[in-house]
Amino acid sequence: MLILKLHNIQKTYADNRIAFRCDDFELDEGIRMGIAGETGSGKSTLLKIIAGLEKPDIGYALLNGEEIYPKLDRLIAGHPEIAYLSQSFELPKFISVDEYLTVHPYTVEDVNEIAKLCQIANLLEKNTKALSGGERQRVALAKVLLRKPTILLLDEPFSNLDPHHKRIIKQVINQIEKEIETTIMMVSHEPTDLLPWADKIMVLKDGKILQEGTPRQIYFQPRNEHIAGLFGSFQKLDNSQWGDMNKTIVRPEQFQLNDHGVKGEVVSIHFVGNNEELVIKTQKEEIVVKSEVGRYEVGDEVKVSVKPIDF
Repeated sequence: MLILKLHNIQKTYADNRIAFRCDDFELDEGIRMGIAGETGSGKSTLLKIIAGLEKPDIGYALLNGEEIYPKLDRLIAGHPEIAYLSQSFELPKFISVDEYLTVHPYTVEDVNEIAKLCQIANLLEKNTKALSGGERQRVALAKVLLRKPTILLLDEPFSNLDPHHKRIIKQVINQIEKEIETTIMMVSHEPTDLLPWADKIMVLKDGKILQEGTPRQIYFQPRNEHIAGLFGSFQKLDNSQWGDMNKTIVRPEQFQLNDHGVKGEVVSIHFVGNNEELVIKTQKEEIVVKSEVGRYEVGDEVKVSVKPIDF
């Protein structure tokens, strides 16, 4: 079921540079949408437009068929059914977490339910000033979730978190989908955050949508090298020696070492944990291929082919 629609949206900076622009964008209910792009690509601007915190210069946005912006003439900025957690959020000081969360019209039962979901039940009596960065993040998330939003917008929720708190916030986000009927859109710079989580990914650059698709499509079928580079290592192949290859961008894990294919020599080996990366020199180029640890040595002659990806 269609929940969000943007049409002919454009937002510009004071110097007339485009902050965000799209002709049409639609999001179905329950879809986990990841938004990727380099700094300044328009990711935060897009979230603020959807949240109703910024009004576009032209175009309109619909939530469940109703325009978002006519509802923005309110004392509190933003749309009441859309929650936005900024990466620059702040909590009030010298107040307990419980006092911060328990405000009208939310009851003690409401707060306890959300506190359990966000794994902050043990923090309710703490002063907000005494919280760690990861704890503050979860308290801020609990605050916006109390509204039981139709859409939850997360702007870099993992930034500046240590591995322990990052793991917890990921658990919380996954649990939100199970216990609260809300659609989530999340911005992240890290491909390891978006690829395993998202149902769809949108890639932005200079305020424009470059590509939209499933994580597999974005990863294995990027439209250009810029998109490919956002999601990890890749090779741009010289197709003249790879036969019927119909693409030039290939991921290291697509290479196969076997008894047929392009001939090459292992010129260096790099240990990366559960596998090794072999730098192989072919007749026309050097490529990086993943391999089992200890299987090859520098100087070995090998043959390499490219594994097709099924969609």
